[in-house]
Amino acid sequence: MKKHLVLGVMALLCSASCRGQNIPGSQAILETTTIKAGNGKSYPGEMGHLRVPENRNDPKSKSIELPFFRMKTEHPSPLPPIFIFEGGPGDDPSALERLQEFAPLLASFAARSDVVLVDQRGNGRSAPKLSCPDSLQLPMDAPLEKESFRRHYRKYIADCIAHWRKEQRDFSGYNVVAMAEDIEAVRKFLSYDKIMLFGGSFGAHHALMYAKKYPDRVDRILLDSPEGLQHTLKLPYAVDKVLVQLSDLVRTDSVWSQKIPSFTTLVREVLQDLERSPITAEVAHPASGDPVKIVLGKYDLQLATGMALGRMGYRALPRHYLQMKSGDYSWLANYAVHFRYNQSVSLMAALTDCASGHASERKETVSEQAKDAILGDVLNNVIFEVCDLMPLADVGGALEPNFSSIVPLLLICGTQDARTPLKNGREIMANFENARLLRVRHGSHDLYREVLDELAPIMMGYLSAADPLTYEVPKEIQAGLDLHVE
Repeated sequence: MKKHLVLGVMALLCSASCRGQNIPGSQAILETTTIKAGNGKSYPGEMGHLRVPENRNDPKSKSIELPFFRMKTEHPSPLPPIFIFEGGPGDDPSALERLQEFAPLLASFAARSDVVLVDQRGNGRSAPKLSCPDSLQLPMDAPLEKESFRRHYRKYIADCIAHWRKEQRDFSGYNVVAMAEDIEAVRKFLSYDKIMLFGGSFGAHHALMYAKKYPDRVDRILLDSPEGLQHTLKLPYAVDKVLVQLSDLVRTDSVWSQKIPSFTTLVREVLQDLERSPITAEVAHPASGDPVKIVLGKYDLQLATGMALGRMGYRALPRHYLQMKSGDYSWLANYAVHFRYNQSVSLMAALTDCASGHASERKETVSEQAKDAILGDVLNNVIFEVCDLMPLADVGGALEPNFSSIVPLLLICGTQDARTPLKNGREIMANFENARLLRVRHGSHDLYREVLDELAPIMMGYLSAADPLTYEVPKEIQAGLDLHVE
């Protein structure tokens, strides 16, 4: 999951009060809400539902329902509101569906500003929610190969498309440009002049689209682990670069360097072993818990390694590879069985990613790099293999980074993040005169799980500063590095 702001706070209970406000024309509803925490604290807020066109370019378009939540500040001199842009796209459950978990965090952000969280169209509590009716199942009796994965995924998405076509949904209405217009619609409805933008991963992609379209409405921007306007397609060489950096860390470790002279060499060797001779392992079935056989091959390991490189679990990869070299594939089996069984896929996510990535000039680069990259094209895998099945809006021009902005921007990037590499942040900065970048050395795509205590005061300080340009931000902080994790 590409979820941001996950802080492990206690579970809460949310209940709406009976007082609500119906907006004339039935285009919007705003209700007061009270969120009660397990510790007895209450968090007042408002739950809104705004109806907007599914396709703003079609005057006969159906409407969709866009839910949002607002927590108002009690500060006597409030700053512009903070709009939170969620990652994903299409995380299930969405942050709005997990509002109970995030309420204390939102309250801390509301120290000087209102805080607004808008569900992504087609996901979460929005209507329609474009979930696929069934789950994606991949066979366990053969090693996973990209072509078979592609074939199963295309069939699954084709069935999902057929399901939603019966509902006469307009697929061309689901893209990041439409989502930016949704934010603008909520801003207008709530009568804000300017807003702050705060998001990570895909949320950064979304926020940057809004900033490009409505620069005069943006007070400041805070992005972590950012996916820029041109970054939806992941570059295989960028993933390999993070793998090489991990190999360098292994080489300088006093213990691992004695066991693994070259981690990249070890990775190649184990991949070649599985390519020549796939292995059969026994693992607990995710649903029943009963032992089940699974056949593992090279592509299984490429996927598992690529996913781990983007996350804090990258630190355990040296140990896992040594285990596999000695014949213990339990880590890979446990990863692969969850990937093969009962995957839940959102059509909204496929539509949104395809619209942003399908027309990208990076496609050719990805294809060329994938030919000799150690891990192939693992982070894109088959996501973009279904784009030809659905009508998509042409948003390519909107994604061009052909703008210049004076809006203050703070970027936070991990040096060991294979999903949204440090290079993303540097490329985004080229469009902003007042941009700063905070490097998290050894940080991954899970920065809030790695360095929250260090990041929280920096982020809060930046968002609550009267002048963000004069707020001092360090150039680098360091996440812990323990390559001996269990």
